[in-house]
Parts: sequence; structure tokens; C-alpha cells
Amino acid sequence: MKDGVKKILLWSFTPDDWQVCCKVLDDFFAGEAVEIEKMSFVTQTRANYDDIDLALVTASEWYHFVKQLVPEGVPVIWIKHTIDQENFDKLSAAAQTQKISVVADTPFYAEQRLRMLVGLGLRENALEIWYPGLPEDKLGPIVLIFEEAGLTWEPDREYIHFYGRGMISTETLIQMAAALNMLHLLETDFYRKYNRSVKYASRQISDLIDIGDYYAAAQKKVVNGLLYFVPDGLISHCNFNAAVLLGISSSQIIGKTLPEVFPFLGEWMDRLEEFGERVVKFGGRELVFDLWTTSTHGIYAGYILISDYKAEKEKELRLRTQMLKKRQHAKYTVYNIKGESEAIERCRKTAMKFARSRASVLITGASGTGKELFASAIHNASARRDGPFVPINCGALVESLLESELFGYESGAFTGAKKEGKQGLFEVAHGGTLFLDEIGEMPLGLQVKLLRALQEREVVRVGGHNVIPVDVRIIAATNRDLRTLVKEGKFRTDLYYRLNVLPLELPGLDERREDILPLFYDIRNDEGYSFELDREARACIMSHNYEGNVRELHNCVEYLGSLEQDLVRYEDLPSYMKEGTHSCTRGREPALGTEGLSREADLVLGAVRALKEQGKAAGRRSICLYLRDRGENLSEMRIRTILEELSGSGEIGVGKGRMGVWINPNRRNDPINPK
Repeated sequence: MKDGVKKILLWSFTPDDWQVCCKVLDDFFAGEAVEIEKMSFVTQTRANYDDIDLALVTASEWYHFVKQLVPEGVPVIWIKHTIDQENFDKLSAAAQTQKISVVADTPFYAEQRLRMLVGLGLRENALEIWYPGLPEDKLGPIVLIFEEAGLTWEPDREYIHFYGRGMISTETLIQMAAALNMLHLLETDFYRKYNRSVKYASRQISDLIDIGDYYAAAQKKVVNGLLYFVPDGLISHCNFNAAVLLGISSSQIIGKTLPEVFPFLGEWMDRLEEFGERVVKFGGRELVFDLWTTSTHGIYAGYILISDYKAEKEKELRLRTQMLKKRQHAKYTVYNIKGESEAIERCRKTAMKFARSRASVLITGASGTGKELFASAIHNASARRDGPFVPINCGALVESLLESELFGYESGAFTGAKKEGKQGLFEVAHGGTLFLDEIGEMPLGLQVKLLRALQEREVVRVGGHNVIPVDVRIIAATNRDLRTLVKEGKFRTDLYYRLNVLPLELPGLDERREDILPLFYDIRNDEGYSFELDREARACIMSHNYEGNVRELHNCVEYLGSLEQDLVRYEDLPSYMKEGTHSCTRGREPALGTEGLSREADLVLGAVRALKEQGKAAGRRSICLYLRDRGENLSEMRIRTILEELSGSGEIGVGKGRMGVWINPNRRNDPINPK
């Protein structure tokens, strides 16, 4: 710094990037002793950069190059770009129905601009790039221009200009103000107005802002405050709830580093990902700090959810009281486990064998595969069926509350504890089964106490000394890979082997596709709907990749039932099921080959013909027995699916009662008769 003037080096690939950046920087530093020197690979003339106080690069590609130019210790900030909020909202709405063209001078820069827009939250499949050399008739009805690129303007298109790389993000302005020790710039009218007008450049921030209440509801927490910090722990966002809980105004927080505001975080700065969720004292109050780290392009940032410990504890205690007032019992039996595929039948048989044992069961499988359903069925088929079945979600409570939930507490164990103390769930489940759902989320510290309870078959309440013997069978479940967690040091090896005595791995719907349509109709009937599906809708439903498994299938039924239509067509399906990422093809049933019917469908048609010739009704049971006598093993559930497919395509007719099934002579002249 010379003569009190702070010198900023602005580096870009070419001078084209300077225009928008300098306009924002001039307004941001208006009235300050700041000098901005523009430099690029085209215009570089300096021999050294010893007098530079801050370097800015317009793209991450130049970061390390410029880092070598300036003296050691001079901050180098990569300018993140964005667009204004008004145009973002406009584009976001348009992207639901229209294609948007992103225009730049070269394919490289066009792709970069598209990546920025996707990072802001626009749907990628609604965006397409355009650059000189491509035909202009490929342009969409909305055109975003980042460089002129020699376009011919057409009156039927809408043009939106973002010359250069876009607007500078407010995150970057905060980092600049902090690096130059000029945080007062965040109090200016220009910054306040600019901050309100632009879309946050980080998708992580835009997704997090104002979601405190939503997150709290999902986690059964009280209202939370939210802080967001960029690299180096610089706080860039503080919502109203956080300011109230901390007793500090947002202006006293934004632009400062985490240790400046929260001294207790100083020792954690190099390993923030380990901080997790903790109760801390701040400003005379006990607060719960729930700290998360995230990464964008390898640069780490994060956010902190803040809640009042006393209010959260009171709510958890109310929930616990309500839960324990309910009669603890298993709702489901093996008869509630639906499906006739080999995969699910194998799991049913294994579960019933496990029911006869006293050993611990570990149920694994993706979300929505029915882990609690199987746990309940195992309990109801076991010798402990008359005892309690007590479920608990190990990922839903903070460590201290989960501990008192499982093991109970004595009078005076903590502030707010009942005078008479409280039974833990191990005691409540005595003589029955304790179902530990989401066991992979259990904190390491609590895993030690759980292991001792399993080994010794006894517990000690929080704040107590008396040993309480318990007779409890453990069934645990998780959708995480515990072996990987063991290798990463996030799950104890000894506890893993103590739980994984009887492993039961549940298949996803993709591994039992023959169950999809029968399950769909079962759910439809259970929910009281009566709609039918046309051929294309059935094809898509049977081919869809159900990442949420049965839970997602259930949601699909609920959605279609809410349409209140007698016949559901392909066009009526939820949009996510019709996207190109799924394997369904309009007009073709997955079970039918491209040259006609599948082999299984031909076998069923042949069985129907043969039974009719013998004067017998062709029902599912009789078709199944007929095929089994001829060495063809199709389950009744699979036959039901095939009959529904054939009925929908007009190959057969289906009557009520003893009428059974008949072949439509207008569709097939000579169905194959199995030998």
C-alpha cells in the first residue's frame, strides 16, 4: 500500500471481462482510497507486483498463476459470478416450458456460462449452448447473451443481456471487504441494494437461505438460526433467527471470521467437519450448534444451524412422553410383506428363520424397501411376540437426548429432568424387541455404551449408578454401508460384528421388477382408488427406476388417485417419471418383445387355450398348475401381472368368477401351446 491507497490487481484472460467487473467494483469502492489495476495475458506489462494489496481473478483457471505473481501473503480471490434475482426468477419460470439458449463467443465460454446458471439453480435440461458456427434456427425462444457472437436478431425471440461473465456475487464482495479490512463497505446503501438485487452465486447458499424452519420441521427441532460461511471461515450470511438467538445484529457478524464471533471455534478451524452438533454457551445462553461443511470445486465452506438448547430439550421431552404413552407393539406380520418375486420370497423365508433365533438381526437396504416392516414381522413371528416392540430412529435425536432415550435418566440428571427420573427404551423393551432404525447415524460416543449394554445385558441410567438387567433382542436397520463406515472410523468394528449376527439384505424394486405392477394395484386398492392405466402408462410405471422404492411407488399411486380420473394415460404421469433418464419407451410394454409377445406371455396364452379346450376355467391358479406340470415355473403373482398386461393390450378378455380368461380371437389366431 502506497500513500494510504490500497491497490487491487484485477486479472482476466482478455480485457473483455473488465467491463462488468469494474462497474461493480467502482460503485462498491466509491469514495475509498482504492486503485484498481486491470491486467490480462494480452496486456501484461509489469515486471513485478510488489505493491499489490489484493488480487482478483475472473476465473479459477488463473488463481494459481496470479498467486505466483503477487508477494506471499497477498490474498487472491476468485470472483464468483451471478445474475440479478429478477431475471433469475423470470428464467426459472420460463425453464419449466421453454428452451433457453446460452450464447457466448466460443464453446468453452458458452459451457462455462451454462455451468454458472445450473449452479444458481436453473434446470440443466432447459438450457442449451450456442456459439458462432451453429445454425441460428437452433436458438430457443429466450436467448441469454454473454457475448454478442454476431447474432442476427429475430423479432420472435426474447434477448437478455449479461455481457461478460455476469455480475459479481455478494460473497465475493464480502471476501474483498474483509481482505482489505474495509467491512464498513457492507453497511453502504450500494451494498444493501446490490445484495437484494442479485441471486446468490453459490447453489449451497441459495438452497440454505430461509430454510431454517423447514430443516427444523424435518428434524423435529425448534426454530433455528442459520449462518453460512465461505472459505477461510468468513461469515457471509446470518438470518434473523440466528441474530436473535445470538443477541448480535447481522452487521456485527457478516464479514467476520468464525473465531472472531465464536472464539470456541478457533481450535476447530482445521477440522470443522468433526465439530458436528454440540451444546455451547454463548452470551449467557445454552445453544445447540449444528455445523455442516460442504464443498464446491474442492473449496470448502459450510453452514451452522443454531437452536435454543432448553426449548429443543423441552420439545424432545414432550415427544418422548407422547411416544411412551402409546402401547408399544409391532404392527406388521409376514402377511403384510407383499410380492411374489424370488428376491422378496427369499427374504421372507430368511426373516422367518431369523424369527426363531434370539440373536441380533441387521437389516440393510435402500430407503423405502420396508426395513421396519420386516423388523415388525420378525418380532411377531418370534417367541417374544407377546412382549413389547419398541422402535427408535437413531438419526432423529442429538447425542445427549438419544442417550437418555435409550438408557433413561435419574432424578436431577440434567436441567428439566423429571423428579422421579425416567425409564429408558431398553427397560421399556424388556422381554421384547428393541428396533434401532438408522443405526449408522448413531454417534461414536454412544456406540460404546450401546455395545456394553448388548454384551452385558444391563444398562445404567444417565446420572445413576445402579445396574439394571434387561432382556432385549436387538433388530437394527440402516440404508448405509456399515462396512465402509467401519473403514472410515465412523462406526465401531466390535459393535458392527455384535449387530451383524443375522444379516438380512432387502432388495430394491429394481431387483424385483415383476412385483411393481401387482404392488401398484395393491396400493391402489388399499387406498380406495379404482382408476385404470392405459398401456403406455403401465409401461412407464413398470420401467421407472424407483430410487425411493415402495415408498416412491406409493407416492405415485397417491398422485394418480388425486387426479380423480377413471383412466390414467401416459400424459397424466408425474413429469419426473417421463423424463429421459428412465428406461420406459412410449407405446411399448416392458414385458412384451419388439416382435410380439414375450415368451412368458405366449406360455400363459397357450395355457388359457389348452384349459378352454378342456372345458376348464382359466384362472390364475389353474394356469399356474397347468404350466408347472409342463416344467414352467411362473408364480400366480407373475401370471396376474401378465394377464393384466394382455388384457390391457386387447389380447385376452377377463370375466368375473368362474368365467375366467379367454383369448380375443381378433388379436391372435394361434397362440403357442406349451409342451
